[in-house]
Amino acid sequence: MTFPPHRRRRRDRLRRGFTLVALMVAMVLLTVGMITLAGANAQTATMQTLSQNRTNAIAIARAYMEQVHTRDPWTIVSEGPTNVDGEGQATSLGAYRRTVEVEILKPSLISIVVRVQYPRGTQPVQLTTSYFRGSGVVGL
Repeated sequence: MTFPPHRRRRRDRLRRGFTLVALMVAMVLLTVGMITLAGANAQTATMQTLSQNRTNAIAIARAYMEQVHTRDPWTIVSEGPTNVDGEGQATSLGAYRRTVEVEILKPSLISIVVRVQYPRGTQPVQLTTSYFRGSGVVGL
């Protein structure tokens, strides 16, 4: 059985398979896709680390704010920067930096601000509270 010439060309073209150009284009597209996927994966890991550091900083700030609240309100004062570890314990090699600012709003009212700077963070975590100190006279 013989086919007319135009059908033979079409059949031959279908049998040839991929051309070198088509293979190169496919490789370029695959490479671009893989590079994009790797970049997205790296970005996800970076954001996850940053998020974990921020969560730790919030926990450190909350724990320290609770510790400050257990003190005599008349003895609470501002504290300079202190390096702390992930558990909030003071250490010279700590990755986090904690500061406390106390402002007297009224004779019996103070504002307490606890800030914790965390690794790779652009803004520190900040907790603020007002604390009523009372009259300062025992028995009243």
